[in-house]
Amino acid sequence: MAAVYQADQAERSQVRTLTDPGAMKSAAKAMAEHDAQRREQVRAMIRAGALRSADDYRMAATIFQHGLTGDDYTLAHALAALGGTLAPDDAQMRWLAAATTDRWLLSRQPEQWYGTQSVCDARTTPPTCALVVREGAVSDQERAAAGIAPLTQLRAENAAREQALRKRAP
Repeated sequence: MAAVYQADQAERSQVRTLTDPGAMKSAAKAMAEHDAQRREQVRAMIRAGALRSADDYRMAATIFQHGLTGDDYTLAHALAALGGTLAPDDAQMRWLAAATTDRWLLSRQPEQWYGTQSVCDARTTPPTCALVVREGAVSDQERAAAGIAPLTQLRAENAAREQALRKRAP
């Protein structure tokens, strides 16, 4: 499990360093193909009963968090929840459970609850980053329990992300 997870994270780190739009597009396409392969590898591990530790479940949940469908995000959330039962004090697992909830919600509607998913589009003029959160779905206290900043801070970070994206735009 660790090797699949490390490959996922290494590819994402490399893609984040790219600035050329053509290179970014090519890398994103390759990453989507690799993500699908990694999800299949993890499905095989799940079927084989190879996930044993909270870390295994966290890494598997992260792989499915990088999926494309509501079913991927549902599985990601289930894996994070199972990992959380093995490590109830693991703040990273609580964050992942919240993030998978948001990702699943965004696959079905335009609003999330926790505010973990900033949705940026560099193809628009000007580029945009949206953080659409259903008011009152969860409190800042519940966000804090999941290791997530207060909503006002998340919105400020989203605005900064959008400004940075606009500065990089041609």
